[in-house]
Amino acid sequence: MAEPTGEKFIGDMVGRIDPADPATLVFSIADYQVFDDEMACVTWVYGGDGKQGIVLWNLEPGQENDYHQHPTTEHLHVMIEGTAEYTLDGGAPITVTTGQAVMVPAGVPHGIRNRTQSRCTYMAITSPGEYEKVLVERD
Repeated sequence: MAEPTGEKFIGDMVGRIDPADPATLVFSIADYQVFDDEMACVTWVYGGDGKQGIVLWNLEPGQENDYHQHPTTEHLHVMIEGTAEYTLDGGAPITVTTGQAVMVPAGVPHGIRNRTQSRCTYMAITSPGEYEKVLVERD
């Protein structure tokens, strides 16, 4: 089992988007870009309770989302700002930049590191289902 590097979870903004209120369905991504010098910030944007989920991962230089997998849910990661190193299923790291996306099927190990000198933000959209994050050792 891998050791977590730590992340700060921010959940107090999740209720801003209300499916029953069309006025809330258009939102500013910048409102969810919250950074911390000590650890990666994960801002909960929408969903939960087995429904589709959306979070923003906000990484200062040197921060990361640990190498992990999700047994039953899949993700779409969309790079909103900056550049990150992405490792997918034990392969060689690839560079993902603003406007690119990565599809992560259930059970596939993945991790994201900000190896640049600038902030980066990516949106993780999770399929409906029970969310579970299982840390995995990198090769």
